[in-house]
Amino acid sequence: MSGGKANTNLRLVCKGSTPDLVLRLYQRDPAQREKEVAICGLLWQRVPVPDIVVHGADSAVLHEPYALMKYVEGQTIEARFHDLDVTERCALGHSLGSTLATIHAKTYESAGFLNEDLQVATPLPNGGQGLCSVLDWLLDENEASDRLGPDRCEALRRHMAQRVEWLNAWPPLPRLVHGDFGFSNILIAGEGSDVTVAAVLDWEFALAATPLLDLGNLIRPPAGDDPTFLDSIAQGYREVDPDLPDDWVDLARAVDLTAWVDFAGRPDAPEDLLDHARSMIDRIVASGGS
Repeated sequence: MSGGKANTNLRLVCKGSTPDLVLRLYQRDPAQREKEVAICGLLWQRVPVPDIVVHGADSAVLHEPYALMKYVEGQTIEARFHDLDVTERCALGHSLGSTLATIHAKTYESAGFLNEDLQVATPLPNGGQGLCSVLDWLLDENEASDRLGPDRCEALRRHMAQRVEWLNAWPPLPRLVHGDFGFSNILIAGEGSDVTVAAVLDWEFALAATPLLDLGNLIRPPAGDDPTFLDSIAQGYREVDPDLPDDWVDLARAVDLTAWVDFAGRPDAPEDLLDHARSMIDRIVASGGS
């Protein structure tokens, strides 16, 4: 199957009336199989996640960690978004918001990377000060600072520092977040007002952190350029978690700045990605998040 950049996913077309299956081979980080399976078990029947039939660390045939799951009919948001009309975008935004809020309902005492038991194994700094620390680390420890330039780096730090108080206010505790909640990892199905999330895939980057991490990823362009879509996301989210702050878009984009800095600091980052990262950083900082 197309789309995978680190692991292999094979669609198994079954004869007769047997539903098709997907064989997922964990090749980038085999240890993530247990975490992904545990998350799917935790969220099963509350969030549309893959229905895992069997999984294991090895087999007589595969010789590598695997999971066998039921195939889900649908298309990625990435493939359909530009063709969705207003009604369909509203329905999708509402479904995405309620799905995210349900994922984020699980809380943790501290932020960090999760082990196979979904416990924080490697703590990370939390809250506004923690995000400022992450931003400083990204700018100080890789090539991002040189590529972005001193003026842009200073504007980045100032933009984040101005939002520390609000980033500390919500949420009070870290939540379970997907970690890569983008258009390529979400399958959707249906037409008109029935467009809905069919499956949330690829949980290997899941961690305990601020839910603004997922929201910031979700509202990158082109989604974030559609005010109606943003309003629908908020409506769906607040039906599950009424405490979503009014300035969530600004805060989510501030948190997403760390991702753009990370992109800019990657040793093998192509020039078009660097240009895009610079453009997004300038846009977010100059607009105050809008």
